[in-house]
Amino acid sequence: MLTKLERSQNRINERQSELQRVADVLAKEAFRLRSRGAFLRDCRIISGALTATQGSFEQLGFFPKQYLSFIFLILGILITAIAGIEAAFKFESRGADLNSLAASCHSMVRQADSIWHKQVGAEEDSSKQAIGALQVIEFQELKLNEVQEKAASTGVNIALEIRRVHNKSLRTSDDDDDDDDDNRQRPYMA
Repeated sequence: MLTKLERSQNRINERQSELQRVADVLAKEAFRLRSRGAFLRDCRIISGALTATQGSFEQLGFFPKQYLSFIFLILGILITAIAGIEAAFKFESRGADLNSLAASCHSMVRQADSIWHKQVGAEEDSSKQAIGALQVIEFQELKLNEVQEKAASTGVNIALEIRRVHNKSLRTSDDDDDDDDDNRQRPYMA
């Protein structure tokens, strides 16, 4: 049977792993958003550069003027639509926010380690170690809640993402081991 300190330590380790998984998910989402934003920005710049050449195309006379007018009208609409999408979804700024949040998760892992060393690792008295371990858990819970709220404000439901990552890690093989535990409920581990 595990002691109170061992149970607390297991919980601390689970939360440290969760913080690292959260950081990975946030970094991946940040990269996706920043890439999308960069693609839209590049499309807008290229379309704008092409639109700036309208006068040159008209002077060259390769295409009838009505076709050129239509092409540049479409380019203008495209530029406006892209600018609207960028303004509405703010891909790059949301990506930067998520990147910052991922970095703060890594920082929180180190902070929790420091708190553990001060309040658990350096203590000789087991009751003080147990109290210190609970303080580390409280710190981790508080920080994970903050990260969840900040991620949600950028449109990322981190709880669902972590559950998906955790569930994938539970699946180690597709083979049935014939021990009849296939439908066994696993405890929820956010």
